[in-house]
Amino acid sequence: MLSPDPSYPHLFDGPNPSIIVFNCDWTLYPFDCEKVVFPPFTQSEIGITDRDGRWADPFLQVPKVLGAIADAEIPIAFLSRNPSADSVEGLLRTIPLYSAKGTMSLWDAMPSRDYFQAFSNKHFAALEAISGIDRGKMLFFDNNPENIAAAQKDMTAIEVGKYGMTWAALHEGVTTWRQKLKVAQPLQSTYGQLQRSQEKGR
Repeated sequence: MLSPDPSYPHLFDGPNPSIIVFNCDWTLYPFDCEKVVFPPFTQSEIGITDRDGRWADPFLQVPKVLGAIADAEIPIAFLSRNPSADSVEGLLRTIPLYSAKGTMSLWDAMPSRDYFQAFSNKHFAALEAISGIDRGKMLFFDNNPENIAAAQKDMTAIEVGKYGMTWAALHEGVTTWRQKLKVAQPLQSTYGQLQRSQEKGR
């Protein structure tokens, strides 16, 4: 397993989210796919370019951050409201992910193609149905504050800054998710004790 950033050496020590979910445009890369760059995308030694030679590289820390998540064996999913789903898919298939298992693409990090949910208002419902995992056990990253506010009603959601997905954002997300888990577990325990006492009193 690749070591996480030296600032967060114990990032994955402890309970982890069941799935980590990422928005695509402006979260993984600094542009709107099909508005600024266009397929097909090509990876070379100097970076990723689109059909016209424009740069289409991800945010700097994305390949290693997602590589560490993959090495921790936490499933990865991608959501996108970009109507050009095929173009987003093409870019995800081109952006590298640096893992202890070797270099692969972001697309290869998903358990299956169904973990890419595009152009829908029911992203999380579909992901819950496919994975069998409640959204409360998921961790979500997005650059859009409105999307974050909506998602936070049911799950842990973190807004990324101008540098997109970073080690700092991942640390914030995992830490926040664990804090919510600690709050939820005592509540569940209290409820269970109350239920048992009521049953004994019958």
